[in-house]
Amino acid sequence: MKCKKCSVEIPAGSKYCPNCGLTLEHSKGAVLESEGQNTSGTGRLAILPAELKGWNWGAFWLGWIWGIRNRTYIAFLGFIPFFGFVWVFILGAKGNKWAWQNQKWDSIEQYKASQRRWAMWGLIIFIIGISIVIGFGALAVIAPFLFPIF
Repeated sequence: MKCKKCSVEIPAGSKYCPNCGLTLEHSKGAVLESEGQNTSGTGRLAILPAELKGWNWGAFWLGWIWGIRNRTYIAFLGFIPFFGFVWVFILGAKGNKWAWQNQKWDSIEQYKASQRRWAMWGLIIFIIGISIVIGFGALAVIAPFLFPIF
């Protein structure tokens, strides 16, 4: 890894840059430069690869369930009344970053495959839910014609 301030190579496990003395743990991940290394699961020091930036449909659709599996327990804030509606959008926007930081992944491909499955199942559950709502709505409309009350 390299220090972003002075570009000197930093030995693994160092807390300070040996050249400029910059504290690495308090840099909020901005100092560390990944050189093809997998930094997932290292908390705030994890650097999200550019190809993983973007919307996370699994976090959006499945919220707290996705949060448990991806060790992103902040997803439970979705249970707060009224705030939960807004929170699903925050999860969708920040989900990739949080899941990358909170869980160790073998590779970017493994991460993408996992999140793709979460998105697929979330969409399937959403479509089933909408189908049920539409089905009950249609039943409410046609029920008076099928079972007239005299």
